[in-house]
Amino acid sequence: MIKIGITSNIKKYFNGYIDFIDHYWINFFEIKKIEYNLIPNSRYLSEKILKKIDILILSGGNDVVSKKKDSILRNKIENNLINKAIKKKIPILGVCRGAQILNIKFGGKISKIKNQMRTRHNIYFYKNNFIKKKIFNVNSFHNYGIKYEDISKRFKIIATDSDKNVEMFASKKNKIIATMWHPEREKNKKILTNLINKIFRL
Repeated sequence: MIKIGITSNIKKYFNGYIDFIDHYWINFFEIKKIEYNLIPNSRYLSEKILKKIDILILSGGNDVVSKKKDSILRNKIENNLINKAIKKKIPILGVCRGAQILNIKFGGKISKIKNQMRTRHNIYFYKNNFIKKKIFNVNSFHNYGIKYEDISKRFKIIATDSDKNVEMFASKKNKIIATMWHPEREKNKKILTNLINKIFRL
């Protein structure tokens, strides 16, 4: 059975902070009977969990470019996990924020984007071996996006929206697949299952 580690969102709570993930993920793992570990925003504990998993999921959440303490902490933890996962050849699935931090990590850029929060739109697939579709309607929950010209040279673009914003990219060499939409929030969970199976076999 595939063992998954998924990074935690983080937010201020009274005088401290709490780590959490969206219940869409929990429901998906329960339905598919997938064993998962919630990776906390702690360097020691996150590295310890990384040693036990087959796939690392960088989940959505806080804006990557935020100056808030919680986002800065999460960026440090996830950048460290990316380094170690690549060294250990652990596949990485980046979702929304996860896609953004991966692109920045490998020299790409993100920028403020309009009309992409709490909406749906079509994305258009290039010829690829990941998803056998030409057009797909997806959810959108991000304030920042990746322009076509700002994608890291380490990644191959898999899909874009009508404005040429990158919606999916991958790297077989580094065992990475990333989406700007949230596959866990789609009613049809087949695509998320396929992405997990595909990345495990990279």
